[in-house]
Amino acid sequence: MNYYIITPETFELLDKAEVHFKRKSIDASKMLIATTEDVEERIRKFNNINTCSDYTFTNSSDWVGDGTGVEVEELEEGGYIPVIDD
Repeated sequence: MNYYIITPETFELLDKAEVHFKRKSIDASKMLIATTEDVEERIRKFNNINTCSDYTFTNSSDWVGDGTGVEVEELEEGGYIPVIDD
């Protein structure tokens, strides 16, 4: 699995069947995703799931706004369903 921060425009180009997890930033200017695809057009790539989760805790105001972050378990569970994507 690959973990990235990307723009909404880049997300539109991805194969949604390969996306396992997606979370929009609070201001909706970027997305945190887990995917099996290699994404070249990205803001940031994480080496592993733990680094990705840690980043969201360090930058919680961008992702959750309550002083916490995205837990590793939440990234593992995924749950992205393209059919009901908002």
